[in-house]
Amino acid sequence: MIRYIPFLKAKRGEFTAMGALVPKVKQAICPFFDFPRRKPDYKADAYAAKAHSIATSLKKHWGTDAEFYFDDLDIGQKLTVKGEHQYVYMLKTLKGLQVIPVVALDRIKHNDAVTQLKRDGGIASATVAFRAEQGDFEDFEAKQDQIDYDLATVFKEFEGIDLIFDCRVCSGLDVSLTAQQIAAFARKFCKSYDVRRVIITGSSIPGSLRDLVKPNSTETVTRRELAIISKARDLADADVVAGDYATVSPFYSDADFDPKLFQKLTAPRLIYSFNHSHYVARGISLESGGQTQYVGLTKALCGQVYFRGRGYSAGEDYFDDKRRRIGKNATNGTVVTPSVVAHITYMVLGAKL
Repeated sequence: MIRYIPFLKAKRGEFTAMGALVPKVKQAICPFFDFPRRKPDYKADAYAAKAHSIATSLKKHWGTDAEFYFDDLDIGQKLTVKGEHQYVYMLKTLKGLQVIPVVALDRIKHNDAVTQLKRDGGIASATVAFRAEQGDFEDFEAKQDQIDYDLATVFKEFEGIDLIFDCRVCSGLDVSLTAQQIAAFARKFCKSYDVRRVIITGSSIPGSLRDLVKPNSTETVTRRELAIISKARDLADADVVAGDYATVSPFYSDADFDPKLFQKLTAPRLIYSFNHSHYVARGISLESGGQTQYVGLTKALCGQVYFRGRGYSAGEDYFDDKRRRIGKNATNGTVVTPSVVAHITYMVLGAKL
C-alpha cells in the first residue's frame, strides 16, 4: 500500500537515496521526480543528455518494476528534442520503466503530446496524474471549463487519474482556507472523473535557506504542509495520500554563479524532520569555515533529543559517522542522499500522516 509520495529532483543524490531505502520503506512510496531546474535553461542537446542520465539512474536505483511519476514542470516548455516534443522524448527515454505521466492546466502542447504518445502505444501506464497548483484548485467551478478543454481528451486515454494538489512552498498559505479549497475541489473532481489516488504535497522550505536561517545558527520550522494535509483529509470525502518535497525546496535550482565564487557563496546545511517540524542548521561560507563545519553540524544534530539514532536508517548512520569523523568529510553534495533517506524513512515509519 502506498502511503507517502516524496517529490524529488531527478538528481544523483535523490536517485542514490532511492537505492539506500530498506524494502519496507521503498514498498510504501511512489516517488515523484521533477526534471531538475537549471540556470540558464536547457538547450535540446543538454536536455537529451540529462534525460538519458536520468533513465540510467532510475533503472539502477529504483528499478523497473515499481511505479513513479515524472514531470518537467520546472524547466522551459518550448524545446524540440531530436524532432520530438521534449516531454515525449523524456517519456520515450523512460520506456521499460513504470512511469506515470503528468499533465496540467495551461500546458496544451505537453498534454497533447501525452495524448498522442498514449494512442501510439508509447505509454504503458493505465493512470495519468493531474498536477493542480494553488491557482488551479482555489475554485473548481471557475476552472471546470478549462479542465474540460485542456484535459478531457488526455483523460479519455487512461483508465484512472491520480489527482495531485501541489501547494509548492506553504509558508504564506492560510492552512484552513487552503485545506477547504483542496477538499471542495477533490469532492467535485472525484464525482466527475475516475480518480485512483488523491495526493497533497507542499513544502515549508524556501528556495534559499538564507530566507529561513541565519549563518552559523539553527531554526525549528513548523511544517505547514502537514497541517494542510491533515485538515484537508478531515474535510474531503476521499482517501488522501501525503506528499512533500523532502529536504529540498520546490524552487531549488542549480546555481548559475561563477564556479570561482562557490566557496564564498556556499555554506554547509542540514535539514532533519521530526514531529511535524524541520530542524534546519546552517554554517558559514565554505571559504571562511571549510567543509569540516559538518563535524559540528552533525554533532549538534545527533545531540538533539529527537534524533532517531544509529540504526534507524542509512541517513542516521551517516550523520553519526560524520560527527565521529569516520570516513571522508561530509560535503554539500554528499549530505543530500542521507538527508533524503532519513526523511523518507521517518515519513513512512514514524510520522503521523
